[in-house]
Amino acid sequence: MSQPSSWPLPTGSSRIVLPLELTEHLARHPLSKHFYPLAYGHYLEATGHRVKRSMHTDHLLIFCHRGSGHYRVETAQGTQFGSLNAGQLLLLPAGLPHAYQADAETPWSIYWTHFSGSESARCMDILGLAPNQFVLTLDNWRSLLPNVTDLLNLQHQRWQRQRAVRAATLLQSLFAQLPDLASQAQQAQDFDLLALERFMQDNSHRNLDLADFARVAGLSRFHFAKKFKTVTGTSPMRYFNELKIKLACQQLDSSTDTVRTIAQSLGFDDPYYFSRLFKKVMGLAPSAYRDSHQGHN
Repeated sequence: MSQPSSWPLPTGSSRIVLPLELTEHLARHPLSKHFYPLAYGHYLEATGHRVKRSMHTDHLLIFCHRGSGHYRVETAQGTQFGSLNAGQLLLLPAGLPHAYQADAETPWSIYWTHFSGSESARCMDILGLAPNQFVLTLDNWRSLLPNVTDLLNLQHQRWQRQRAVRAATLLQSLFAQLPDLASQAQQAQDFDLLALERFMQDNSHRNLDLADFARVAGLSRFHFAKKFKTVTGTSPMRYFNELKIKLACQQLDSSTDTVRTIAQSLGFDDPYYFSRLFKKVMGLAPSAYRDSHQGHN
């Protein structure tokens, strides 16, 4: 594990380093082995707090809720510098040399955790960060505080295996909330989802691809796809196809058009592909959907 800082702890600050026996247990337990904490804590007005690591063996998350700080990350493309302000999250993946420190005039107050697990790298991916993007701005981050408080309060109890698993599940819950809290801020910065939905609706008769949507959003295909999934929880093409299936249901309900005609009106040249997609989304074929709905009416 990358050693946490030895910054002297004043009243109100805390630092918890899980014993090796417990982290080894977490690495095997079915509820925690994918994602678990190695150490975590809360530093208040951390004057003089600074860390430099040439080797980094686990993942690190730092959330600043007051004040500010600065970071440096060594990537394959070169050195990247940045600042971390209140309401922002810094995520440093394993393997990247880095340094960070509290601002001299407005030292940060931070929650932090070192974490690992068999799926920890993939968990980082759910945040939708672009390559060499390390900072995420959170909206309404105070909704995380009950779980954060529960996690920190575990330090006042005798560490046992079940409490270590509890710490892991609390951290997993916190991490799972981050995409929702980041989505509004990231959406405002990157693309207008409502405008994109209108574009999809207006062009539901066309056979569009990822490049078309990325162009409307003004982003690269890779960056757009990651941001879109962060905001919506699904891929752009699946979102577009499911929109088309909803429109197909409306036509099946309100018209006597053939399945082939409806498929063509929604940009599907192959009615058999359309029928397979419809069944995948709705659970039954278009003709069966129409029959069941008419029978219900």
